[in-house]
Amino acid sequence: MTDPAKLPEYNQTFVNFRQPWPRAPVNGTVIDGHVHLLGSRHAESWFEAADHFGIDNFVSQTPLEEVLTLSRRWGHRLQFVAVPNWMKLGEPNRIDDWMRRLDAFANIGSKIAKAHLAPGTIKRTKLTIDGEEMSKIFRAMRDRGMIIMTHVGDPQLWYDGKYKDDAEYGTRADHYRLWSQRLEEHRGWPWLAAHLGGWPEGLNDMQGMLDRFPDLILDLSATKWIVRELSVQRDQAREFIMRNQDRLIWGSDQVSTDNRDFDFYASRWWCHRKLFETAWRGPSPILDPDATSERPSKIDGLALPTTVLQKLYHDNVQRLFSRVGVKLAQAA
Repeated sequence: MTDPAKLPEYNQTFVNFRQPWPRAPVNGTVIDGHVHLLGSRHAESWFEAADHFGIDNFVSQTPLEEVLTLSRRWGHRLQFVAVPNWMKLGEPNRIDDWMRRLDAFANIGSKIAKAHLAPGTIKRTKLTIDGEEMSKIFRAMRDRGMIIMTHVGDPQLWYDGKYKDDAEYGTRADHYRLWSQRLEEHRGWPWLAAHLGGWPEGLNDMQGMLDRFPDLILDLSATKWIVRELSVQRDQAREFIMRNQDRLIWGSDQVSTDNRDFDFYASRWWCHRKLFETAWRGPSPILDPDATSERPSKIDGLALPTTVLQKLYHDNVQRLFSRVGVKLAQAA
């Protein structure tokens, strides 16, 4: 047996990621609604893999410093999310800098802005979703006509492990209670929550959030986490998506770096398409350090109907952006 440590993290099962794939059964472009294309130097490999898997357009959390260069060649395929300088959120002038970046992104046409408020980020930055600093940021997002996007929560395995010190990280109950208060405050405004609201293990709880807040949209982004947790509860997950097919958008959470190439990017899109479009069952090719015997790293395909895929891959994200007056650019 081959030692997994000697195999690439992104291909533990010898998948040929360059094998031809048909385009997804979608009228119009396929839109990945949650990615992190972090540098123009990564774009060639990124778009080569995207083209192979039929992914046309992207809603990308790209650093402001990289936006102009990416826009020159690839702007017709990208909608940029207004993000702060994440590494400076612990500095005294963080909110002033964040506000300047919101203005800069607004000036280039960005109509969505992100706040990362997961437990680890809260500990590092001391920014909380109910704090006055975040009140100012949320108001500024709305003033600039931007969809509010947040990352709240994280895998339950992390709450049970590295976040188990409640005094240091807070509890999931507290995080979601405070998030609910913000959603109540901003009723009538579009709000996008990453990673199935940060709680794909808690589909019943997420159903309650969707029922309570009609302006809330969830994305299906992340690979290891989403693939594992939706496969573990395959039938319930499929029922949840079918029930909420107008309130969900698809995203991969793909992240570019200097040492990632076609095969790394392909591994993520391969897993997502297998999960959502097929009934294939088998191990995930991606090494998953959070997997356990009860929650193994596997794909148990949901085989979603083409009518639902049309909404997840295209219609819903277009409708979300139409609320702030934007039609996403079409791939050439």
